[in-house]
Amino acid sequence: LLGVFGREEAAKKGNLVGVGVAVLVLATIIAGFFIVGTPSELRALRYDAQKVSDLQNIQYQIIYYWQTKGELPTTLAEVADPLSGSVIPVDPETGASYGYTTSGPLTFSLCSTFGAETPDTAGQGTYPGRDIAYTSWGPQPDENWKHPAGEHCYERTIDPERYAPLKAQ
Repeated sequence: LLGVFGREEAAKKGNLVGVGVAVLVLATIIAGFFIVGTPSELRALRYDAQKVSDLQNIQYQIIYYWQTKGELPTTLAEVADPLSGSVIPVDPETGASYGYTTSGPLTFSLCSTFGAETPDTAGQGTYPGRDIAYTSWGPQPDENWKHPAGEHCYERTIDPERYAPLKAQ
């Protein structure tokens, strides 16, 4: 460069290339946040995915309790069974218990506070169009487990024909 251009001109061109590379790197990082999300957004989605998984687990434990006892538990503590290894998970973000109430002999609600609305992943990801979309933060639930940001309760009613009481052996 020095043979064709003077020292000052070569230094200016070198500076321009350096500034151009810095702008390109910065633009790439910003684009990455728009495409993937910020670390705090991803953390909220991971927590939310774990909360939904926990609530699904609790729901299955409540259904099993109903199948074996013929009634819904009055509290989640009744579902826990150390002998079988059945423990009730707690909110991974706050350590608080999940909400649970009954409103009838077959109807109950499970509640949690979510950091973000369930992402719309329909037709995206490795398995487009399926009930569960596998994303970078894990499987996302089907319509049955969608939620807004903030406090949300899932109302559930046990269908006794589908979940028939278990007979004692």
